[in-house]
Amino acid sequence: MAISTPTGPDGESGLCRHDETRLLDTRLWGKQQGLTLPYPVVCHLADTGAHFAELWESAVGPRMRARIAQALGLSEADAARELAFWAALHDVGKISPSYQYSVFNDVSVRKKYPGRFERLLGDGRYRHGRGGTDNGVGPHSQITHWTLPGILEQMGYPLGSPHGPVGDLIGHAIGQLLGGHHGVFHPRMERSQLKHPATFLPQVGKGAWSEQRLRHARVLRTLITNDGPVPTGILPAELSAVVLGMVMVADWIASEKQSIEAVRRLEDEECCCRVALAQHWKRAREVARGGVGQRALGRCGFASPAAEELLRAAGLPDGSVHGRLARRLLAAAEPAQAGMLLVSAPAGADRRRLGLVAASKLGRATGARGIALALPGELYLEEGSEDLASLAGMLLDGSGMLARLHPMTLDGDPESAFEEVPELSLDPRDQATAQQWLSQRRRGLLAPLGVGVLDQFLPAVLPVPDNAVRLFALSEKVLVVDDVRPQEPWLHQLLCLLVEWLAALGTSVVLLTDTLAGASADRLVQAYRRGARAARGLRGREEGTPPSGDLPRPGWLYVDGLDGSVTPYAADPPEDSALRVNWPEARPRPGGAGPYVDAVMDRAEAVGSTLVCCGSVEEAQQTFTALAHHRRRHAIPGEVRLLHQRFPRYRVRELVAECTAAHKDPAQDGSVLVTTAPFAEHLPFRFDRVVTPMAPLPSLLARASRGRNLMLLEDGEGAGSPMDQALSRRTNQVLRAHGPRLRLHHDAARLIREVYDSDSYLAALDDVTAVRQQRSLVAAADGHEARLRHHARLSGIPSPVNVHDDLYELTRAERGLTEQRLAAMMGFEQAYVLFVYLRGKTAFLDPEGKEEVPAIGPKRGHGPAMAALARHAIEVPPQWAPEGGISSQIGRGRFDNIKYPHWVKRTWLNRVYPVVLSGTGDSRTGLLGSMRLGLTRAGLVRLD
Repeated sequence: MAISTPTGPDGESGLCRHDETRLLDTRLWGKQQGLTLPYPVVCHLADTGAHFAELWESAVGPRMRARIAQALGLSEADAARELAFWAALHDVGKISPSYQYSVFNDVSVRKKYPGRFERLLGDGRYRHGRGGTDNGVGPHSQITHWTLPGILEQMGYPLGSPHGPVGDLIGHAIGQLLGGHHGVFHPRMERSQLKHPATFLPQVGKGAWSEQRLRHARVLRTLITNDGPVPTGILPAELSAVVLGMVMVADWIASEKQSIEAVRRLEDEECCCRVALAQHWKRAREVARGGVGQRALGRCGFASPAAEELLRAAGLPDGSVHGRLARRLLAAAEPAQAGMLLVSAPAGADRRRLGLVAASKLGRATGARGIALALPGELYLEEGSEDLASLAGMLLDGSGMLARLHPMTLDGDPESAFEEVPELSLDPRDQATAQQWLSQRRRGLLAPLGVGVLDQFLPAVLPVPDNAVRLFALSEKVLVVDDVRPQEPWLHQLLCLLVEWLAALGTSVVLLTDTLAGASADRLVQAYRRGARAARGLRGREEGTPPSGDLPRPGWLYVDGLDGSVTPYAADPPEDSALRVNWPEARPRPGGAGPYVDAVMDRAEAVGSTLVCCGSVEEAQQTFTALAHHRRRHAIPGEVRLLHQRFPRYRVRELVAECTAAHKDPAQDGSVLVTTAPFAEHLPFRFDRVVTPMAPLPSLLARASRGRNLMLLEDGEGAGSPMDQALSRRTNQVLRAHGPRLRLHHDAARLIREVYDSDSYLAALDDVTAVRQQRSLVAAADGHEARLRHHARLSGIPSPVNVHDDLYELTRAERGLTEQRLAAMMGFEQAYVLFVYLRGKTAFLDPEGKEEVPAIGPKRGHGPAMAALARHAIEVPPQWAPEGGISSQIGRGRFDNIKYPHWVKRTWLNRVYPVVLSGTGDSRTGLLGSMRLGLTRAGLVRLD
């Protein structure tokens, strides 16, 4: 292994100060940004291996470690060392002309380190390969992929069949995995490329470049594994994703300036020989041990609280449906493996807490490390976070933080919103470090406890960068998904895919619903069963799988992750509430409040309260204004309230609390609440009457449960997508055939099956006349549904059993399918307005000028400032975004405390548009692009 010339790098002696032969050229840089001197690549490789080793010990459970070791054909101890070595190899592609020349070509770097890289690149040994570029992401990651198969072959790894598929080669599998360390995999190589990588990818370089890559790999393997046994097996796709996720997290921590400065010793970097590297490795392991703990990445274990104590803390009394389900669940035998619990129970906070009780049962059985709670919308984040925070200290042992993950964009940052759970609290300094680190892009899911909207979790099965980190983050938690519904085929298909991947990872899942039935429930059960088969090493198709059976209402289906068996449990249903359903003659006109007002006023003399669920915010605002005016004019008793999402966030929370308190029981004062679907369907309101336009059946059932009488307004022109319109019409047909008396618990499952259980969600209409009148609508709906299903197939990654030894499938997006397009296509895209008031060039959040818009600087750590902005932001349709983006709203030098260069670099702030208001009272208006907006007592209104 001695170098081929009698002197070492830069003409120095061939021996270092430890009398060791100089094997590694320490002039090859691995990191330099923010450092006083460049950091040798071998040091960064070793640091990453050390951080991986610590993650493996402190953040991965014994079951996952055993599965990975078994797949590799190694003991757990040897697997731990081997995988740390893999992690160290992730950046071996930086030993290449393209990467080293990328530094040389950076004028600012050459100026900072004069002459340093000229000496390296002027060395005659590196003449084979010049030029090329590297943007910090590639092609050095591709070079890692392309060169590792040959390196590992020379180090004694199994060669495989010379004529077999490239994907069967262990060296190529490792290379492709590590080549994805920036979040995107490279295509599988061809045989000819394996033999001569530099011929097909000139940036690889020849001669000393390949010699140094091999030397670095050999030195690191001796250092980390003590030249232990090599693997004999290839990791399946689901375990590859977990390992890559850990490699990426280890790389992120090891690349930080404070981590490097804590490890490095300049005198050791002069030689990086066996002795110096051993000392460096020891320091790196110590730094990694502290670094992983300080970032709240250690394990939280599940505790074993007494059942009665847990039921009291969750607020689930015996007499309630949720209490009976929770008590039965806690009394059941402990499962031996991961599993999926599909729970049917009435919606609301009690059901969500029931889901957390179920998570504790499943998490304790499988040794999970935390809980992830997925909610149906941003509206419920505050309440969901409070529920999890209040129970976490009883459910879990250890230390950690609770991250609140807001749906800012597809890959958006959290709002820097973290909650401390006293029983799990970190040291104050560690807590500050963890909060700052976890608030950076795509890291919030790594917190032991996470609460977010479902769109924060689905990207784990979308072909977007860093989906491996998301899968690693979810791999040993219990995922609880609230309010699972059968509508939206693409969303249902992606949720099935996520369930299948989590089952393959041995992750437990709790799905909460009150509207799933028949085939829509069975699809989720079968998805978990397929994934569980993959976890058991059964990759083929299971023939003749029997249906899972009906989901009891209330009750559950439990899918065992060990053998795939499905066990039902039915609880005694509550006393069924019978609703009167009627169809008033009034038909709502899009954008008009008249029919809603008519429906309320027709019964103005009746005693009781009314919930009016409008089809849009605009309709809600107009209806509220008309009703309030009518009541003032005619002195009609009873208060009219308005609740929708187009208020500042802090005001939405105040309104939710006010309306929930006022309508927790059906009032007899003639009061009216005008609202929109998210609030009407999920908040625990109680009314005498519910007035709503036609909608898909799950939405209607949720709204109907709020009252005693349901008034359905037929929409003559239709709203929403063609598929929504067709579903609404199908629902209308089924409800009319059912009759005016609706028993929620008894009739709901049958009605859902009638609407949704068919090859298509769009069953043919029976009435020939109706078919003729709606032929164009049904055709458009069929096409719309087909496109949605196509988008789901296009955007979702393959199931674990269909990856076929080519990880490229996990991040390959079809041409033109960008993250932004995915976000828009799936309804994940967000836009917000921030109303501000100017005094001079200073922007304020209040008209009195008491609260300045907090300044966001170039550095991170602006959690309180971001949270303050989020409290005042107002969600608006994404199509309202001005053509010029935030630059058109901020402008050069328009504000002293809002700077475009700083906002544009923040994922969330990229979608927050400051609008300057002028005027007084209800006459305050401002411009969003060319659109005039106002802020009134009815919230944000569009004035043109």
